Amino acid sequence: MIMAVVKGKQLESLIASQVLSSEAGVMAINSETSYRLDFDDSASTPLSPSSSFSVSSIGNIEQSFIDALMLCQWDNILGPRLEHVWYVTGRPQPHTNILRCVTRQVLSGEINRDLQSSQVDFKFCDIPGLGVIIPAFIFSAQSSTGLSLQSLALVIPNSELTLYLHQVDLIHAWFNRIVVKLRVLSTKKDFGTSGLADLSCWLWSCMDMLSSLQEVGLPPKIELSYTAFHPNHAQELEFLRKVVSSHLMTYGRTVVIGVRADKVNVLVYTLGLFCWDSERLCSRAALSGRNWPYFQDLCVQGCIKSSDGSSSICSRDVLCSRYPSTLVDVDLQTVTQSSLAVDHRKLSHQALTEELKELYQGQEGYHKGPEGAFPAVTVQESLVRDLIDEIHKLPPENGVREAYIGHFMHTLQRRAFSLIKYLEGEWHPTGATNRPSTKRMRQDLGLQLEGDFRIVMATADKMKPGLYQYVLSDRRYDSEYLPNMADVF
Repeated sequence: MIMAVVKGKQLESLIASQVLSSEAGVMAINSETSYRLDFDDSASTPLSPSSSFSVSSIGNIEQSFIDALMLCQWDNILGPRLEHVWYVTGRPQPHTNILRCVTRQVLSGEINRDLQSSQVDFKFCDIPGLGVIIPAFIFSAQSSTGLSLQSLALVIPNSELTLYLHQVDLIHAWFNRIVVKLRVLSTKKDFGTSGLADLSCWLWSCMDMLSSLQEVGLPPKIELSYTAFHPNHAQELEFLRKVVSSHLMTYGRTVVIGVRADKVNVLVYTLGLFCWDSERLCSRAALSGRNWPYFQDLCVQGCIKSSDGSSSICSRDVLCSRYPSTLVDVDLQTVTQSSLAVDHRKLSHQALTEELKELYQGQEGYHKGPEGAFPAVTVQESLVRDLIDEIHKLPPENGVREAYIGHFMHTLQRRAFSLIKYLEGEWHPTGATNRPSTKRMRQDLGLQLEGDFRIVMATADKMKPGLYQYVLSDRRYDSEYLPNMADVF
């Protein structure tokens, strides 16, 4: 845990302790017996000056399903206390009584939590009587009175529950990173001024990311006429093969950049055909006139270059994402990857640690990481090559090509499932250090080409996280990065 004074090597060890883990719990509250919407706290109990909270707004957000965000804190005298509220411009503002009820509910039952723990817990509250759902992240951080229990919570109308569930993993990834940076900011004396401004900026970026999904998110069903498999948008076959194969190797995470939105979107919609349904709901196309930056953990996204030909992609954001990413430049016809999947966890840990160090030293934003250091895709594969050859032999009418791609994705998942069952048969609980022979496994499963093996391994790892590291990780990093295979199997 980062304390108020950090010196020398303490900074490195304490920042490294900010390893995120979450435990989800769902709590439903019957507001008719617990809290009444028409109950007015101030009418029965006068509020002291210490019970007041500050307010700010998050503006310039086109579309949002979140009404407000809250920063709460446990006070040893007042109990659960609301510190700050961010109202989203254009959305209904929850009543103060609702905010106070939410504050009490979010922090209730957390008094016995170990404040020295660096863990970030997740709590989900459903309050039907108030018409809201509350996802909340519980953590310990420094305050004006010392180490205290705090929470960052979202106020979402009940009617938006389905949309929230579609994007819940994306929201968790963003807020986990925000909470870790917030804990570093809270150790500074000026948190109430510049620290709160930095936090507001991060929350605005998250809201802008969610808004972009509402504006130009990919539809559940993609028409072939929007993709590179239609004769009107034909692409060079070798370039298209590299784009699709690299997309599948990097867990379906790809960013497409270019000067013209229409050219970018052809590849965005093409890759959307190779996404799972849940991934398509966390992807977006490019929009002319909107130079969105790279957004962490989106599945497929299109970005427009600036007038000088540069792109607003921060390599550190790419490395801090949960999975490696493919970067496609439609103008230069280049395909690169942020890292190999087997190295990404280590590189992500290092990138986040450097970010926290710079934040603590007041140098955030001055170092963006190794720009232009991403390797090009050169591995050989046959799965996507054969698919593209066969697709172009089929007629583009009547949904034939779309159905064939759907069959390919289903077959890919079945091959990944076969790999999982193969590893389950090879794994022995008594031999924790024994790993299957990669060479023999590739021969048995018909995955001799490196690209085919990476594609199937990435698909299998999405189905059972941890397999990639278990099979291919460097043994030097096993104790720090390798998951417990007893939990995987």
